[in-house]
Amino acid sequence: MSDDHLQRLLLEQANVRCVVAHLDSVQAEVLRRGRYPDALARLLGESLVVAALCSSGVKFEGRVSLQLRASGAVKLLMADCTDDGGLRGLARFDPDAMLAVREFSEIAQGGVLTMTVEPSGNGQMWQGIVPLEGDSMAEAIAGYFDQSEQLPTRVLLAVDETRAAGLLVQRLPGTPEDEDGWNRVCRLLDTVKEHELLATDSETLLHRLFHEETRRLFPARPLRFHCPCSRERVARVLRGLGSEELDAIVESQGEVEVSCEFCNEQYRFDPLDVSRILYSNLPEDGDDDATVH
Repeated sequence: MSDDHLQRLLLEQANVRCVVAHLDSVQAEVLRRGRYPDALARLLGESLVVAALCSSGVKFEGRVSLQLRASGAVKLLMADCTDDGGLRGLARFDPDAMLAVREFSEIAQGGVLTMTVEPSGNGQMWQGIVPLEGDSMAEAIAGYFDQSEQLPTRVLLAVDETRAAGLLVQRLPGTPEDEDGWNRVCRLLDTVKEHELLATDSETLLHRLFHEETRRLFPARPLRFHCPCSRERVARVLRGLGSEELDAIVESQGEVEVSCEFCNEQYRFDPLDVSRILYSNLPEDGDDDATVH
């Protein structure tokens, strides 16, 4: 198993699910594509881990997106993960204001946390929005589940210069066979240190914590950096702008340039390309995470 992976465990009698995520090359790839101050790089790493943890539903197929919006130094932070382990993330921030930020509460003040679930195919999108509260990303996510889904949840997150990791435990709906199971799981979770979470592989950590519990370990799932942008998808976004706007851009700049906000890939379309976009058939599919220049 690669260093970028997700591992799930079900504590059957306690009716508790446990998920561990480890990121190595994914975090490095996301941070390489944007220049982020240390405090924001750490927060973005935590957000990527959270997106992976929240994508761990047994039967889920689609994409889970995490979004933080605030009015201070960090304007927007986004991370999402697909059911096959594709991760991406970005942040928009005020560089000068970010220099003074030391605590998560300074970023979170007045902000909102949004979780969006986009099933593949014809499934209905679901979105939960709560105030961004707590002294850490871990507390904010636990608060989200408490407010939005009424599921008692604990989250541990750890990030250093090269790695990120997280552990989520959540009490599932229904009456457990073991009524003290949730309290016991929380006590065990309190023993985990950040360096242990980062340095210990998922299966070993879960065994160390819960070897005395009745448990079911699921196969680990690899995680990777993935941005679904492509020239074809960008072309569909441009078609939605209409001929008047595209013609105006070509007249003033000689071409249309588009950059993906997640991966910084650049796409250029000359006048002939633009004509083809407007007047030829394009497959119906798309992604709108692009910025037109």
